[in-house]
Amino acid sequence: MPTARVYQRSGIHDAALRRGYDACRRATRATGEIEYAVSLLLPPPLRTATWALYGAVRAVDDLADAADGTEPPGSRSGTGGDGRDPGRAGRLEAWISAFDADLRDGRSSDPVRQALIHTMLTWNLPPGFLHTVFEELRQDVHGRQFATWQEWRRYSSLVNTPFWLRAGSLVLRVAGLPAEPEAIAAGVPDAAVAWQTAVDGLYLTDALVDLSEDLGRGHVPLPQEALDEVGVCRADLLARRATPEFEELVRRLADRARAWLDRTPLPPVLHPAVGVALGAYTDLYRLRLKAAADAPAALLHRRPALPRGARLRLLLPARAKAALAWGLFPFPIRTCSPDPIRSCPPGLAPADAPEASGWAEEMRSVAAQRRPTVPPAPHASGARPPRLPAEAMPCHVAIVMDGNGRWAVARGLPRSDGHRAGAEALIDVVHGALEIGLEHLTVYAFSTENWKRPADELHALMYEIPECLRRLTDGDTTLDVRVRWAGVRSRLPADVVETLVEAERATRHHTGLTLTMCVNYGGRSEITAAAAKLAQEAVARRVDPGSVSEHAFARYLHVPELPDVDLLLRTGGDQRTSNFLPWQATYAELLFLDTPWPEVDRRDLWDAIEQYARRSRRYGSLPRIPAQLSATGPSKP
Repeated sequence: MPTARVYQRSGIHDAALRRGYDACRRATRATGEIEYAVSLLLPPPLRTATWALYGAVRAVDDLADAADGTEPPGSRSGTGGDGRDPGRAGRLEAWISAFDADLRDGRSSDPVRQALIHTMLTWNLPPGFLHTVFEELRQDVHGRQFATWQEWRRYSSLVNTPFWLRAGSLVLRVAGLPAEPEAIAAGVPDAAVAWQTAVDGLYLTDALVDLSEDLGRGHVPLPQEALDEVGVCRADLLARRATPEFEELVRRLADRARAWLDRTPLPPVLHPAVGVALGAYTDLYRLRLKAAADAPAALLHRRPALPRGARLRLLLPARAKAALAWGLFPFPIRTCSPDPIRSCPPGLAPADAPEASGWAEEMRSVAAQRRPTVPPAPHASGARPPRLPAEAMPCHVAIVMDGNGRWAVARGLPRSDGHRAGAEALIDVVHGALEIGLEHLTVYAFSTENWKRPADELHALMYEIPECLRRLTDGDTTLDVRVRWAGVRSRLPADVVETLVEAERATRHHTGLTLTMCVNYGGRSEITAAAAKLAQEAVARRVDPGSVSEHAFARYLHVPELPDVDLLLRTGGDQRTSNFLPWQATYAELLFLDTPWPEVDRRDLWDAIEQYARRSRRYGSLPRIPAQLSATGPSKP
């Protein structure tokens, strides 16, 4: 199909916008042989979206690699304000900053950025996910080193998986499936783990194929553990010395990548044309892997090409099958579909609710397996919570746990140490919440904006969050805490998702404190997704638009039964709410502390609750009488 017709059928008529998409198409064709070939199996709207996502990232990578004085696509300027070339890292940061500014405006004068923004808005892709890709490019600039396979796979889960999940979600939407690959089919066990394993296989294949380019930059994109297993010296690799040990390394890595690719299940309910495209993509990567393994020494000097004959033998039947499938089973392109609402009983959205009898049976099973709970441990100082009348107690306290990084930096420590200390503070505050009788505690553990942070800090956060939950919920005895999760699955590593889901499942019968962990959470995103879900229900005539109320709308939020926030507390000195619970905290009392979160303990929580009890809350009417409190309290020395 001629390119002009592809753009016409994609609804892309503006000449400047077409130029941007065409630059992305050329970048995809030049650097993504497999991606471009598979894009031709897709209908025009998906084809152009694939070009924009893949081609824009490659164009940025080319810009960062450009020699001094050149102007690659997507660049405003190759020099800094003082006339000097800022270098590879400077060019990359300048492009990312310009993209962020353009994204806020919803448009760009740069054709490549405009095509990328157009695709993200058309398909409702969260802007933050691209920052994980930008972080990979930053790591390429400064060099990546991995000691173990665990570090390598965690980096892949944080940086590579989000891009491929988002690209995959475009394909799944057109098949009429849920937009997130992690939820593609209830019949596929451990779907998120399977997708992560597939991405690891793709990433490892690319690491082998692109080895000569990485060595030219002084990078070795493989874990030291893999090199040590066969006795390969990093210095020999950087010197491009072909040794028997290196050939053995390539054979082992190729076997590992092949095993990861072969363990990827395709969803059983995919549209046949989508299945053809995904199957062709995986088969082409296997072919690429074979080309690398057949000539290991050549990997040190050049990128292996796909054998033309074998490539055509795969693609020609795939093209015929895809064309036939799209002709026989046309699907409307479902653009602007938000992430599906993830809710768990109780409080399910109507369309997701299980049969009442099945839920009752499940609850009986859970009750039979109920584990004993233990009371909270007393504070080391011996402090006890203040006694407050029931009417003076808040029902729901929400906390923005801010200041971990600054606390660590002020002490000459890595930021990861601050997050570790912050986890200890949270555990003590949970004990204090139980002691004082608080019903709901919600904490902002990780926002959707936090993906912009450096990879090392993301690694630390993705370790500390599940580790903290395990300390609160694992063991033969546990605190009487029910854990809930507010947020979305996309971009989170599979082990973090599994820990959050398991914590919800294991504690859902607990009746003491309800601890809601906001992980990968954004307030505006939550409201937007709820509105989209409600609109879908209205279009399907399952909801009468005239009967929509605040109560009805709240049923589509991440945790529908979460009550309004009474007290919102933020530590660390900043005085803003940062997109935290905007729906639930409309009438919340606000309290800001200069104390960084790692220095907070349960006594700060008790003091905040006492301050809340002294305030007059009006809700637009006459004030209630504040509680009369004693002058003494659990203040910290």
